[in-house]
Amino acid sequence: MSYGVICLVEVHKVNGGGPSHEGNVYLIVDEVPVLIDAGRNAEAILGNVEKFVDPRKVEFIILTHCHHDHTAGVPALKEATEAKVLIGEGEVCDLGDDVATGSYLYEEDPAEFGVDGTLEEGDVINLGDWSLQVLMTPGHSPGSISLYEPRAKVLFSGDTLLPHGNIGRTRRSGEAVKVLVKSLERLAGLDVLVLYPGHMEPTDENVAEQLKTSLEFARSIH
Repeated sequence: MSYGVICLVEVHKVNGGGPSHEGNVYLIVDEVPVLIDAGRNAEAILGNVEKFVDPRKVEFIILTHCHHDHTAGVPALKEATEAKVLIGEGEVCDLGDDVATGSYLYEEDPAEFGVDGTLEEGDVINLGDWSLQVLMTPGHSPGSISLYEPRAKVLFSGDTLLPHGNIGRTRRSGEAVKVLVKSLERLAGLDVLVLYPGHMEPTDENVAEQLKTSLEFARSIH
């Protein structure tokens, strides 16, 4: 089920299967190796990267959003790999903010790092065999992105959409949930064989139905 993707951190279930507080980190092994998100434990992530590729060959660290459980490891990973850090254009202004990133929840300061480029709707990141299409999917955060590989039919959903009918938390304001619903409608319309979420285990089991269930849940709280 890997399709050239390795999950570099141990994924956990809590509360009978809900998302954990540790963000998943993925290594895509292609002509251009990339990391999707950065987690919090850079040392462990680097140790796992070394099992598959020379860390210096990782060219990009692509962040699905700015939250601390997905970005805290960036400074150390960037130093070790010299990779370029990319993030959605709508997230840049929240970097370094302890409230917007949620770092205060961990009693930690937000990670300090420079961004080498921003991503917008319609951007394509060519890795070799794979090309990642950038989809703007706000709602969980204002500038959240998802990444879709159309040939392999693989979706990296960040925290916008999670397996088994789950979604990433929102402020639960009417407007935030409305925006999230629109993003989920878009993702549910994709042809997805494998879902790589920001939390919980990757899944290739009846993914289309899982996407619809997440959409229905979001609609129920709108």
